[in-house]
Amino acid sequence: MLIQVHRVDKDGFYMEPVLIEQNDVIEDENIVTIDPPEGLYKPRWLDDEWVEGLTPEEIEEIKKPVPQVPSEIDILGKQLAEKELQILQLQADTELFGKQIADKDIQIMSLQSENEVIGQQLVEKDLRLMQVETDNEKMGQSIVKLELKLMNMEGK
Repeated sequence: MLIQVHRVDKDGFYMEPVLIEQNDVIEDENIVTIDPPEGLYKPRWLDDEWVEGLTPEEIEEIKKPVPQVPSEIDILGKQLAEKELQILQLQADTELFGKQIADKDIQIMSLQSENEVIGQQLVEKDLRLMQVETDNEKMGQSIVKLELKLMNMEGK
């Protein structure tokens, strides 16, 4: 029957598992039959026991979170989200501009209507003025006729 043992290097650091026959006599000093305990980052066989082969500083460095480098898909996803936000902003701006244009169109139509009313009032005033001028002219003619009659009457 095969059993698993562990090969270590000349400094006692774990290298790899090795399968041997259970009844084989182990004469290689780089073979350890005791399994390393769980939780060691770099198992090391030293003085007939497994110990941690890393310093506390090295373990702390291993435990530090690795900064996440965004993948191309993450970058493209972010760019897509930014573009979608830009599109939404442009749509909102376009809607606002459309409303402002509609408001201006209403103001223009209102001013055009007011101008039309003012234009009609001016035409009415011009017609009244022309009528007054015509009436004044007729009165002037009447006065001249009366003065002529008066002069004729005085001269007789």
